[in-house]
Amino acid sequence: MNNQKLQLAKKKVKAIKHWYILIIFAVVGTIFMIWFNSYLRSIGTPVFGSLAVMIGPVIWWVIVLFKGLSIHNKFPKFFKSWEEKQIQKFMEEDKRRSEKFR
Repeated sequence: MNNQKLQLAKKKVKAIKHWYILIIFAVVGTIFMIWFNSYLRSIGTPVFGSLAVMIGPVIWWVIVLFKGLSIHNKFPKFFKSWEEKQIQKFMEEDKRRSEKFR
């Protein structure tokens, strides 16, 4: 029991560490993309073309947000209930399969 708690704690710390690394890369990537966007505008790229470059960082930050919410268990109740239902469903399927082979 104690070993299982230790393993879960280590897993959570590792996930948080990876999340921080993701944030660092997102910051660096966003700064680069802002610089690249200003460069494109300075050479005369149409506004649409230079703004299309900024879609990447927006998507990246949405991913960072959802990853952080999942790590810190802050998802809305809808996601938790859906997750619990899926776990229950898989457990029942596994139980049915194991009973089938007995």
